[in-house]
Amino acid sequence: MIRHIVLFRLKPGFSWESPEVREAEALQQRMGDEIEELREWHCGRNVSDRPAAYDYAVIGLLDDEEAVARYLTHPFHHKAASSWTPISDRVIADIKEAHRLATAPSPQHLEGE
Repeated sequence: MIRHIVLFRLKPGFSWESPEVREAEALQQRMGDEIEELREWHCGRNVSDRPAAYDYAVIGLLDDEEAVARYLTHPFHHKAASSWTPISDRVIADIKEAHRLATAPSPQHLEGE
């Protein structure tokens, strides 16, 4: 499995009220429904106000590198990704996911040890 992660930082002069930003966000929200290669799709605005924080994130899960290649060439992906180009800077990572991460123990569990 490949975890696809993209972080967007709005360029100066753009805000959540900007029509271009609203359109880009709306397209991202449809991505999981439009592209069959995506096994999971999560996207949303960042709630952190830390200086290093990016404004928006997308996280997808795909079967393998071939699925990533099909996703990247899909016309809807091109449309959605292109909508962010004039309004944001971004960083991207595609990481192999060999297995699901274990859930951290609850605080109650730790106290009982």
